[in-house]
Amino acid sequence: MSENSRGDPEEDAVRKLLGDAGPRPALPEKDLRAIRDTARAEWSRRYVLAPEHRSPLRSWLPLAAALLAGAVGLAWWMRSRPVGAAPTVASVERVTGSAPWKVGSPVVAGSELDTGAATTGRLTLRMRGGASVRLDAATHIRLASATMVEVERGAVYVDTGAAQGRANDVAVRAASVLFRPAGTQFQVRVGGRDVKLQVREGRVAVDHGTRSIVAAAGEEVVVSSDGRVVRGPGTVSGADWAWVGESAPVFAIEGVRLREFLGWIGRETGLRIELADREAAAVADSCVLHGSIEQLSLADAPGVVLSSCGLDHRVSNGTLVVFRARKEP
Repeated sequence: MSENSRGDPEEDAVRKLLGDAGPRPALPEKDLRAIRDTARAEWSRRYVLAPEHRSPLRSWLPLAAALLAGAVGLAWWMRSRPVGAAPTVASVERVTGSAPWKVGSPVVAGSELDTGAATTGRLTLRMRGGASVRLDAATHIRLASATMVEVERGAVYVDTGAAQGRANDVAVRAASVLFRPAGTQFQVRVGGRDVKLQVREGRVAVDHGTRSIVAAAGEEVVVSSDGRVVRGPGTVSGADWAWVGESAPVFAIEGVRLREFLGWIGRETGLRIELADREAAAVADSCVLHGSIEQLSLADAPGVVLSSCGLDHRVSNGTLVVFRARKEP
């Protein structure tokens, strides 16, 4: 037998394994759509939203191979996994108001979550990749995967974290609109006949039909059910974002320096942090915090924490200014 006609043992083993597995069951349409959306979001992350210029042709073969391998792996996973089982894609990190969940509970792919009609019922999830996903009151979603949230009604906020790794980006689908983020903080609200996107940080690609636009930090995009797309300036703090701060995971201040706390406050409120002078900056770097802010609201926490370090603050035009507290006469 010639060298070319001799079978490859590894290839034969794989062929036999697939043959023994037999035909796999058809995937539900929702899962197929989630797979397509995830692949599309990954393509956008690499070649559309990435700040540096990259050539799609140079990386097409590795990406195609990865997608094919993923498809084969998914087929085997669907075949071998027990019926009804689903992977855990998130865990409950915080529950506020009347939302009926327990902190630490796992959430599997395909779960439908509803915070109910109460105005105080909110839910905060920590996704498997590390992103924070928060549900406002009166919100209903389907968690399609660790990187895809489908919103039926209400509002969803996504924060991928300050790191620019991009591996934990979570896309959002609302009605016929797909929002594909790149290192962002953003929220999507479904109300009436409109879907509204507001971007606090980073960029979000908006796909609607054959049209695609990219919204940057400080912009908002409203997509109407009649197909109209309106893009304009938006907000990054204030009333529209209040619910996001109210559902933020509690920051553990014990043993951390004040500057780290201020960074968290800025991220959760959308406010710019400004240290008034060198003295305030020095205190921010040296003051070590103790205790807990678990019982404080996001609005009250800065005043209490700053006063413990001999500082005060004011909020003006989207900026939180930190300065040395005045001494009482």
